[in-house]
Amino acid sequence: MFGKAGRMVRNLEATGVGLVPDHAVVVDAPDARAVEPLAAARRGAYEPVRALLAATRAEADWTLRHEVVTALAEIAVGGGVWPADSLEGPDALVVDAFRRIEEAWAVRTAARAKDVSEEQYRAFRTLLDDVLPVIEAAVAASPGDPVPWSAALPHCIGAQAPRDVFEECLGQALACAPHHLPTHVHAVQYLADKWHGSHEEMFGYAAGAAADAPEGSPLRALEVVALTEVEPRERKRGIPGPDGVEAIIATAQAYSASRPPEDHAARLIRNHLVWVLNGRERWAESLDVYRSIGRYATAHPWVYAGDPLEAFRTFRDNARAQLAASIPRNGTVPAPAVPLPESARTEAAHEIAYVPGPPQRVSQELLLCGATVRLAPAGRWTLMEPAPSQETPGKRGRRATVLRLDGLAAVAETAFDSAGMTTLVARREGDDVCVLSVVTKGRTAARHRWAGPAATPSQETARQDAELLVAAAGQGDAREIARLLRDPGEASELLIRTLTALGLPPLPVGFGERAEVLADARGVTVHRARSLWQGMKDFMSDETDPNPPLQLEGR
Repeated sequence: MFGKAGRMVRNLEATGVGLVPDHAVVVDAPDARAVEPLAAARRGAYEPVRALLAATRAEADWTLRHEVVTALAEIAVGGGVWPADSLEGPDALVVDAFRRIEEAWAVRTAARAKDVSEEQYRAFRTLLDDVLPVIEAAVAASPGDPVPWSAALPHCIGAQAPRDVFEECLGQALACAPHHLPTHVHAVQYLADKWHGSHEEMFGYAAGAAADAPEGSPLRALEVVALTEVEPRERKRGIPGPDGVEAIIATAQAYSASRPPEDHAARLIRNHLVWVLNGRERWAESLDVYRSIGRYATAHPWVYAGDPLEAFRTFRDNARAQLAASIPRNGTVPAPAVPLPESARTEAAHEIAYVPGPPQRVSQELLLCGATVRLAPAGRWTLMEPAPSQETPGKRGRRATVLRLDGLAAVAETAFDSAGMTTLVARREGDDVCVLSVVTKGRTAARHRWAGPAATPSQETARQDAELLVAAAGQGDAREIARLLRDPGEASELLIRTLTALGLPPLPVGFGERAEVLADARGVTVHRARSLWQGMKDFMSDETDPNPPLQLEGR
């Protein structure tokens, strides 16, 4: 492999320094105070979230209140049923308003107007009409609260409300909380050229809000949110010229640099900033922002590209590949310009993959994948683990690899796609987090994470993941598996119980406590990494054994 593609392969590993793995990324993770109450609400226990919502009103903590209300609305929409008595008073009304707005926009989707059908539009407008009295009741029930107005503003956007109605709602919201970030983001969207304003109005509004914001507020960088509402190469009236765009980006970068990595208040600005940098092909700067974001993606702006989580991962992978390919032949990948977030400095995870087929077959499929792994037979499965102790000294930095360095899931995505070998990967991260993934057709189709009550998935998500796990294992009761996936108990125990329920071989003794637990397994072999060039030669060889370095290591 030569030229641009060769440079990409050679430099890709270095571009991943400081980035959290795919499985660790979450979308719109709540404030720490909201984690346990929201987890309880997902299980049908609402008293903790009632107390939290009451506290947000008493403390006028409108940022936290908006986060909790938004999350509860998403829980209600995702679960399909919202108990009428789960909340009461102004809290019940505002959550119901957000729920109905969420349902309406789910029908319309985030697609451009030309891609939305007439039937979708009719259903969208009907749902918006139905929610209006609920918004009015929520506003009346909680004077001084800007959060109900945060339902009124997206209603104005979707219902094509006249300008005077929008300005009245905006004024009421700002009178309650002049620096409430969601209010200003909704205003930017309403004033966008693609909705009900113009580029000139939108950027003018964003600049004014930024100028009036207090020191340290994310509103200081609001103009970068406006930039995501236009195409990178758009040249219409009202869009700042190159110098203006550069100043907006520089302001957002300065704000990001002023906040610690993974800072909660900076999340939205950083996600919009990295979207803008991606669109302008500023890959090294983009990856620095990804490092500051860490595991905390936000739904916007990634929802413009489809599923937010998948879009975030895909755009990040593309930034890595583009930067790797752009480095000159004798150049080096730029070092990270920001301190690495804590989540990028965690202890290495322990992993075991369950690959269908015998070790010799698995080794053959690994030929073009630059990874050194240990393989042990286990009935109709092969157990696979990373084998860093078997790396050839001095050669690690020269290995050709196209992995995203997310561990064995990345190895399986790369190596077993064409062979159709659906793989399960068990992973333990520290003392209290376990992950079970299904890798099929070159992608990770399911990734369940046990990490306490806050990580409990919805019933629908658990059902879908359970069905994928049962299909991959070839046996098991999906209902029982779904119950285990929603259990908030001890992570290691739940992983073991799930593997047993799927009829998979048990994890080796010492898994999660020490590395390379397969070293003493019966019949273990090692598949050594090799250069891509050597792997291709071996792959095309007519010899019976395509992997001569495969060696017996156990008894």
